Amino acid sequence: MSELTGMAGFASPMKEKTNAKRRRLGVELCATLALALSLLVAATAVSIGVARAQAHALATVGARL
Repeated sequence: MSELTGMAGFASPMKEKTNAKRRRLGVELCATLALALSLLVAATAVSIGVARAQAHALATVGARL
């Protein structure tokens, strides 16, 4: 249920636009942070995979010598 504000009538359209803009900015900020975090996780996973592949390749080459 919504909270009562104690104000009778309707809020001005400017106030509603300001609140909507703040809410949208918050959502955009969260989305940007989530995207940055996911890119960091993906880059880390790729780096670990490349390092493991190189270690495996060196171990395979070393076993043939």
